Amino acid sequence: MTPRRSHRWILGILIIFLVAAILFAPSYGWKLRDLVSPRENAVAGQTGPNADDPNLVAENDALKAQLATYQTISAELPNDNSHYIRAMVYSRYPFNFKNQILVSAGAQDGVSSGTAVLFQGMLLGRIIQIFPHEAIVQTVLDSGFEMPVRVSSSGYDGLFMGGASPKVGSIAKTAALQTGDVVYAAASGLPYGLPLGTVTATSTSADSLFTEAAIGFPYDMNAVQTVLIAQTP
Repeated sequence: MTPRRSHRWILGILIIFLVAAILFAPSYGWKLRDLVSPRENAVAGQTGPNADDPNLVAENDALKAQLATYQTISAELPNDNSHYIRAMVYSRYPFNFKNQILVSAGAQDGVSSGTAVLFQGMLLGRIIQIFPHEAIVQTVLDSGFEMPVRVSSSGYDGLFMGGASPKVGSIAKTAALQTGDVVYAAASGLPYGLPLGTVTATSTSADSLFTEAAIGFPYDMNAVQTVLIAQTP
């Protein structure tokens, strides 16, 4: 038998073996195909039948999304949340409303109406409407948000009024307020002493009977992505 005919016989036997391997033992067929032509199956540094598996691609994308979420909110998570329910804030794009936000916890998660909602230890708002797994939060920037508060370490009484320019009104004119004095909750039904913000400026009310204080917050409402909801006793 000449060398040329011998090579043909060997090539024929290899082809028959490859076809049989693919038909009757797919795993060996894939390995053999990779050995014969590894470059054709390389996808992002991988080879084999799973290189372009849509299930693996979807799983990888899901893991990336989870990692991005945890990295984004890691700085917003408090150390102690044993008495609170953690919830994510749904995106408000393209309607960038600040007076109300929708969160990812509801009645079936233990959320109750009227309970306090916190961000980084600050009172952000309260629950006003509940769904099975979602709830609407009325934030301190809502013009309808009002509650009794106390101001500074001296505990001056006042009425907090939310809105685009939140302030505390009905403060006694004799109150010695200073910029930076803390404003904290003193309303029934909410944890006492929760801070809302700090005094940024003071003025006299329109009727000249009280002192008013403009309030600032140490956070950007647009940047809030996770909150804690107080659990009822």
